[in-house]
Amino acid sequence: MPSRTPGGRTQSLSRGGFFKGLSDRNWRKVFFVNTRAAAARILSSYNHQYFNYDRKISDTAAQLKLSQKDQDFLYILVKGVILYRAYLDYVIQMVLHASIDKLENVVLNLLRVGVFQYLILETPRYAVTNETVKAAKSLKIFSAVGLINAALRHLPSREIVDKQLEQLAQNEALAIRESHPRWLIDRWIKQYGLKNTKQIASFNNSYQTIYFRHNPVKTDWDSLKSKTVEMGLEINIEAVEPIVFFSVNKPGLLLKSELFGEGFFSVQDISQSPAVRLLDPHKEEIIIDACAAPGGKTGFIAQMTGATKGIYAYDISPGKIKMLQNEAFRLGIDFVNYDVADAGTDTFPAADKILLDVPCSGTGVLARRADLRWNRKEEDIDKLVEKQRQILDNMVKYLNPGGVIVYSTCSIEPEENQGNIDWFLKKHPSFEIDAASRFVENKWCDESGAVRILPHIHQKTGSFAVRLLNKGK
Repeated sequence: MPSRTPGGRTQSLSRGGFFKGLSDRNWRKVFFVNTRAAAARILSSYNHQYFNYDRKISDTAAQLKLSQKDQDFLYILVKGVILYRAYLDYVIQMVLHASIDKLENVVLNLLRVGVFQYLILETPRYAVTNETVKAAKSLKIFSAVGLINAALRHLPSREIVDKQLEQLAQNEALAIRESHPRWLIDRWIKQYGLKNTKQIASFNNSYQTIYFRHNPVKTDWDSLKSKTVEMGLEINIEAVEPIVFFSVNKPGLLLKSELFGEGFFSVQDISQSPAVRLLDPHKEEIIIDACAAPGGKTGFIAQMTGATKGIYAYDISPGKIKMLQNEAFRLGIDFVNYDVADAGTDTFPAADKILLDVPCSGTGVLARRADLRWNRKEEDIDKLVEKQRQILDNMVKYLNPGGVIVYSTCSIEPEENQGNIDWFLKKHPSFEIDAASRFVENKWCDESGAVRILPHIHQKTGSFAVRLLNKGK
């Protein structure tokens, strides 16, 4: 749940937690019925598969002609409810004294929105109750008005909820308080211990800095830096080699600027950059990015090599390939070869270097992908490991002697990371790990020679990457 002050009081998310910089009083002025109802409708369309709530919010805001302030608030409601769903559902069940399973989806989501505003955003109870009831009426769910009204009028304080949670088993209480699936909490406690699991879960509910990668294809760094400062933004440089990564104090403003439209920079999490640095791409090489979507690493490779005809980017989804091409056009990268292909089964050209940023559970990036924690099931891990090994086994056939494979994930699950590497090295003895410390800072490297970034240690989203060198002739 939200961060705590030294005195133990739970802080609202608006004061130092996930929604950093949010003023509760300011947002109380924009609790319009259509925004609350829109949030419930978006949440009710959530189908437990890939849920692009950013696009849903943008489309809904355009349809309703919401102001930017209302659209921002809609984003807060939708992401906040997804993020804190387990905690919100626990509170709703406390009030109803019954399971929520039989509630109509839109009714449940209206209740979630109301509880989120009251307990997390600290909106006054009367405002939450009155406006949520109005939202229910606007959605024409009149039969639920009485239930919604009664439930929200009897919401407990956070202190009472905390006392109730103390009566539960340790793992169950942690899963609810930090709003993570119980199976994932159990898994992490076995792997990382209770203390570290608490830190990982807390990190996943915290505000995350948005990182940008300079695009040298379009402009030099000094020019981009100067134009950014002229906008009144404060720059913090995170890395300078081989390309500058930076953050600013008002990322939303930069993303809406002409600088973004002109392709002067990309958005990329800094913890995802070591995979490309391990690849160490050069202009004269044939390079394959076999699982290229969403395209950040492909762009990074192209920026490091400069203009060349030797970069091939593939993805199994035609829609994602189109997205990659659109992003490349924005960045002025017109020399990458794109095609639809399945890295686990299809045929590829021979390559000197292959990047395998494989499909994974994404448990390292739950801080940025709030929906993923509810999309995944424990049995998915074994299925993903099978797919990852299939990709490794297929793509190794297309690597030239002396070539390099970089295997990477945004997972913190050992089976998807070191477990797969141990399996691969045993099956393909001509390969060895090429120490990551030769290419990236020691702080990111583990004793096996891989990059292993963990949220509770590095305060960054989790990732894993390893450079595999083919010694065969």
